[in-house]
Amino acid sequence: MSTERVDKAWQNKGLQGFSTEAILGTLGHYGVSVAEADFRKLAETGWPQDIALEWGKKWKGTGPFKPFHHAAAEELWRRWVPERLAPPEFALALAELMAALTSLISGKKDAPVDAAFERMKAVRQRMPLDEKGQPQLAFVERALGGFNEKVAEMFDSMAEVLAKTGNTAHADAFAEFEEFLLPDRRGIATSIVRANKGERDTALADLEAAAVDSSRTPISRLLAVDGLIHLGAWPQAVARARPIMLQAERDGDIHLAIDLCARLEHVYKATGDRTGLQEVSRDRARLNELHDHMHPGHGHRHGP
Repeated sequence: MSTERVDKAWQNKGLQGFSTEAILGTLGHYGVSVAEADFRKLAETGWPQDIALEWGKKWKGTGPFKPFHHAAAEELWRRWVPERLAPPEFALALAELMAALTSLISGKKDAPVDAAFERMKAVRQRMPLDEKGQPQLAFVERALGGFNEKVAEMFDSMAEVLAKTGNTAHADAFAEFEEFLLPDRRGIATSIVRANKGERDTALADLEAAAVDSSRTPISRLLAVDGLIHLGAWPQAVARARPIMLQAERDGDIHLAIDLCARLEHVYKATGDRTGLQEVSRDRARLNELHDHMHPGHGHRHGP
């Protein structure tokens, strides 16, 4: 084991300036012995966060070195597996892109948006894909997992806000990127943008088609209904949500049915439809009873 060590100020300095021997020596000092071959083996089935969690089982670091193994896993990944994009690297590029777009929306005309999109384009080309050509779910979960709720909400609304502020080209680009990163939103983010660009009828028709598309995942169809609700298309939302809810009930997908029931309840409350509320109340009681029968002792209720 190397006798070199990383000093206590590493959190301020970062690890880039320390030798690999110093990083390995510090890991070994606090209970983790690793060689490049071992690390590469772990990298075949996991990401830096996963490696750090595995090391955490025997980690003895305290004080400024308590979180050291997480940073070390990321830095060693950059040095030993540079050909593979790591989730933190993608997260950084995404954060830079959203920061640039936020500056643009705030009125900063020279915000480095084009450069941020180019950086994201290069990073995107290195993303690990599954057999469908979509970003690997495990990668996306780890890349987005470090963002707090506020940033997540900013991400969800970014394309629409860009469209509303007249930045339509950037809105189109971000919506396309959003749908690439989260395939369940395919056609949905772009529809929201189109509605805010004056193409409301076409956007609503696309959302309705997505809601009834049985080739989509249940969450994707639910998101399409949410899109209709978001745009205030109450009749279209009801017309699509109720048949899907009843079909989900027949198919035994009780959780999807309950989620759609909650959407219908929201619409009926928003529109003051008492008849609809009475009907959906009966639906909710029936679905909850079915849920309790299918999941005895579960005790959880979906929706509001």
